[in-house]
Amino acid sequence: MSLGESGDGDFLEALARSGARAFQTDRTRRAELIADVVAAAWGAHGQFVDADQFLTKPTVLRRLVGFLADMVPQDVDRLIGRETHALALGTALALETGLPLVIARRVETPGGRELRCHGELHPGERVLVVEGVAGTGASAELAVRTARRYGATVVGVLAAVDRNAGAAERLARAGARLDRLFDDAELLTAATRGRAAADRKDVAASGEENVT
Repeated sequence: MSLGESGDGDFLEALARSGARAFQTDRTRRAELIADVVAAAWGAHGQFVDADQFLTKPTVLRRLVGFLADMVPQDVDRLIGRETHALALGTALALETGLPLVIARRVETPGGRELRCHGELHPGERVLVVEGVAGTGASAELAVRTARRYGATVVGVLAAVDRNAGAAERLARAGARLDRLFDDAELLTAATRGRAAADRKDVAASGEENVT
């Protein structure tokens, strides 16, 4: 009997399509990803998320883009990632979604340094700007304006983390919507909960050691 006849083929195809969702709920996967992002990045330079610390970890990055891919609008033609932080996330998201990636980077021009798009980008195409961590929104806004200068239509900005430092408001004034997977408040809650649990564990261990 073949796999198709036994039904195993259908099961394997469904498993391939659903990936980790076949074994865990999205809520559980999200909670585990938050814990990993916090463990990797929270507090590396004070009380904020350091993109270098979680975007450079393949296991975290892979699961991150699994969630972000579901947030990419259906009508997007290309992704835009600014070097350096957004470029790592943009590359991973391009591989996950199959969408082409445009690289935005600064170049020297007679008039000074200027952000330019590198890669294939045509007037009228719909693009999504990708950000690792959105702070004030200045870098994302510049990428939005640069894409428009090439004639592209920017459907929005997608960030892994929003620091709640004014990016959403700034981008709204520029006519672009910011969507994010996590924000600082959510990560702070997870970090605080994790520290409290660690403290309780230390206290419990200390009590056990004092028992004679």
